[in-house]
Amino acid sequence: MTAEQGGLGSNPDRIYFQQIYAIFNTSYPFGPQALHGLAAIMTTTTTTLPSPVAPAERMLILDVIRGFALFGILMMNIEYFQRPLQALMLGFNSEQSGLDYAVAWLSFTFVQGKFYTLFSLLFGLGFIVFIDRARQKGAAAPSLFRRRLWVLLAIGVVHLLLIWGGDILHFYAVVGFLLLFFVNASVKRLCIWAAVLLLTPILLIWLGTFALEMAMQVPEEAAKLKAGFAADKEKLLADIARGDLLYASGGYWQVVQWRVYEFQALYLSPALLLFVPMILGIFLLGAALGRSGLLQTPEQHKVFFWRLMWLGYSIGLPLTLIWGIYGTEVEMVSPSIRNALLMTCQNLSNVALCLAYMATLVHLYLHKGHFIRLLAPAGRMALTNYLLHSVVFTLLFYGYGLGLYGDFGRAATTLMALLLYGLQLWLSHWWLQRYRSGPMEWLWRTLTYGHRQPFRIQPLLSS
Repeated sequence: MTAEQGGLGSNPDRIYFQQIYAIFNTSYPFGPQALHGLAAIMTTTTTTLPSPVAPAERMLILDVIRGFALFGILMMNIEYFQRPLQALMLGFNSEQSGLDYAVAWLSFTFVQGKFYTLFSLLFGLGFIVFIDRARQKGAAAPSLFRRRLWVLLAIGVVHLLLIWGGDILHFYAVVGFLLLFFVNASVKRLCIWAAVLLLTPILLIWLGTFALEMAMQVPEEAAKLKAGFAADKEKLLADIARGDLLYASGGYWQVVQWRVYEFQALYLSPALLLFVPMILGIFLLGAALGRSGLLQTPEQHKVFFWRLMWLGYSIGLPLTLIWGIYGTEVEMVSPSIRNALLMTCQNLSNVALCLAYMATLVHLYLHKGHFIRLLAPAGRMALTNYLLHSVVFTLLFYGYGLGLYGDFGRAATTLMALLLYGLQLWLSHWWLQRYRSGPMEWLWRTLTYGHRQPFRIQPLLSS
């Protein structure tokens, strides 16, 4: 039975890997036959293989929002270029003072949690846009999306291990595979699942808190639990001190080994049970937004986005202020009813303000279009720019680079981040006048579609 008779011949993944295999399954894998086969794949035209969206077909508003989300991600991540990732479990760094404290508090209150939520929303929305456009071109959309996720996972793992341990790409890729269960879901079904998943972390927090409170009523159990929490915190503080030392003065391979340890520690923590449903819920909320068509034609839905903006701020601002005022002492290693209340405020405010920020950008896009569109080039190159943040700041701060780890307060590092983002806005604009996409976007698409994507913009021939 042939592959085609067995129903396998039309599988794009199989065709793709058969092409790659054919190149190297020759007597001279690096000889003329191999080069000819490689050239055939790399020069295949988009009339025979699926291809990514052309620049002229892009939704500019998504690039604008993505560019803004990139800014917020950098404002948050800058803290953890000078702080071990395990310090996430301790929450806000209260050892700061003066301007450093003020800048850190503003980020803690209005940035933390809001912008990775916005980025996640765009990921889910992009899933629907990708699937719908692939289907319009006659491609096997789910198979193509799986390949896209595998490539993203590879990029994320390389980033996590070799550049910076705070990578989010690998996590998006892993959770992204679950989106394939919702390829044909309606807007209503997507919204219902999103609501259920977003409420799941809150429910788990409260169930865990009540179970703990009941156990604390028994003196023997209370003593064991308190001793366990104290031991956990002592180990956490020791790990953070070790991380500070390695990042400040360790060699490159020492830091790589530490990243592996940090990765294991974070992924074995109970926080993962809260993070997975939360991210998937936001993905599905974004998918619902994409399937509704609201952002595809924002000018036709001005009233919706105006109401969403005010509703988001009405709910999100009070909740995030409660979190900002009282949540600076919350530690993941010290569960309590007070902490559960504050974390509930934080989770709800993250979603509400994420939607409010997005709606505000849509409003500005429709009324102050020229100014806000300056963010679009950075959004088109979001993957490249995100990875560049890590390259620049790890080389600046870590011991195997310039070794400035811990030498600057939060205000100074935030200023550095602002300067880098401003430079990226200019560089992205300059780059996209000459190239069709960022270098990492080009690599992602080329590996996803299995043939070399156009890179340089061809100059128009004069008549």
